[in-house]
Parts: sequence; structure tokens; C-alpha cells
Amino acid sequence: MSFSTMWYRVILCTAVLVPFGTCFKFIDCGSKFGQFTDIAVTDCDPPNTAYCKLNRGTNATLTVKFTPNEDITEVTAVVHGILGGVPIPFNLPNPNCCKESGLQCPLEKNQQYTYVATLPVLGSYPRVKVTVKWELQTNDKKDIICFELPAKIV
Repeated sequence: MSFSTMWYRVILCTAVLVPFGTCFKFIDCGSKFGQFTDIAVTDCDPPNTAYCKLNRGTNATLTVKFTPNEDITEVTAVVHGILGGVPIPFNLPNPNCCKESGLQCPLEKNQQYTYVATLPVLGSYPRVKVTVKWELQTNDKKDIICFELPAKIV
């Protein structure tokens, strides 16, 4: 995304959404083989805050309802924190979404699923604002769904 495009989005968000309280929303960043319908993060209330607060030394639980638009055999979660435009990988304790994440693979086309994951927010993480990019990918690394959320590690 170019610098001018980014500023255009910031200005548009400010002009349109500030009267309603906030510019926070989950942004689709390239969902190709599905769409998400609902996203929730512990202690995060999008209508009432500009970002999700992630408390160091705790775990944040993410719940995503989504529907794939094709049959999918395997699902892997890939998470990055984007700081200054640079993606930094977050290691998940369980990136295999077909185990201990609420999904039973294979996934069927046009069926709604609920994915649940826990992201450890380590005490060693710096106190910083970050964009969290979360992808659920097929076995050939194509995004089923991809979303970004603004967060602040506190």
C-alpha cells in the first residue's frame, strides 16, 4: 500500500467514523477461499475503543466465525505483528487449526465454522501499538481468510 493510499484511508476513516465513536474495525487483508462473519478477542470491544488492548503476561483468546467457499483439507494459522510496515512473526503454540482449535478437518464448502485460538502475549513484548495480521491458510499457503486488527500491547 502506498503512503498516499494509507493517508487517504486514515482521512476517510476519521471523516466518516469519528462522529460514531471509533475507527476500529477488523480489516479483510486478502481472504481468498472464504469469508469471516464474526471476530471476537478477549477484553476487546471494537465499538468502544480504537484498538484491542493486549495485556503482557496474559493470553488473548480469538474466536472467528467463517465460511470457506471451497472444500479444504488442512488449515494452518499464521500470525504477524506489523510494526512500521514490517511483519514480525508471532509463534502460536498450536498453528494446526485442525487440532485443538474448534475445527474438524476437512472443511466443507459453504458451511460455517468457528475457529478459536489463544495467543500468548509475552511479558517480554514491548509496550507498543501494533497491527495484528491473522491468516488461516490452506496446505499450499493460500489465505482462506485474512484479517488485520489494530492492537496495543500494554
